[in-house]
Amino acid sequence: MNERAFRLKEVYKHLYANYGIQSQKQLAENIKVQRTGLSAAMNGNDAYLTDNLFLKICAAFPGVFNIDYLLNGEGALLLDKVEPVRYVDERKGIPYFNVDFAAGFNIMENDQTTLPAYYIDFRPYNDCDCWCNAHGNSMYPTIASGDIVAMKEIKDFQYLINGEIYGIVTTNGLRTIKRIRDNGKTITLIPDNKSVAEQTIPKNLLAKVFLIKGCLKQF
Repeated sequence: MNERAFRLKEVYKHLYANYGIQSQKQLAENIKVQRTGLSAAMNGNDAYLTDNLFLKICAAFPGVFNIDYLLNGEGALLLDKVEPVRYVDERKGIPYFNVDFAAGFNIMENDQTTLPAYYIDFRPYNDCDCWCNAHGNSMYPTIASGDIVAMKEIKDFQYLINGEIYGIVTTNGLRTIKRIRDNGKTITLIPDNKSVAEQTIPKNLLAKVFLIKGCLKQF
């Protein structure tokens, strides 16, 4: 059996026995993924057994599962401690800025602040530069408006990875979160919400680029 699929089934069994998760549909709703994708992952389809799937499980059930075990089989399924995500005032983890980074094609005011609201200590994302709020629904259901996204700045953005999700800042004030297709001299910004149109912009308009490594849901 696919090792990641085996570990995913261990997760499901634990949640079934201890957290009232009685179906794959219910689990999919809790971790904000498509039921068909979760079913494919359960059946061993590597395309769906992504790091992001397991990170979403850990985010949805904080303090329960050991991310090192889920990703690499290292250690035990369950954590000994019950606080994998910590919102702290001291400078531990990476800063969270209570400002919006548009997930739509919005022109945002320059409302960035140099002072973080607090720091988030969540080991899978502690190599990022900051957390910000996602705003808009063009990346739904992957990222919903109000989610907190972990962002890692890409210093050399001449070559970007097709299909990955990036936070884009342009020289004319556009801030948006999209999947990208690198066309050479241009990039196409691709929403996950298919009711929103794609947009292509010249690469020389890019001012900053951040890799979106993951997100946390706020309820």
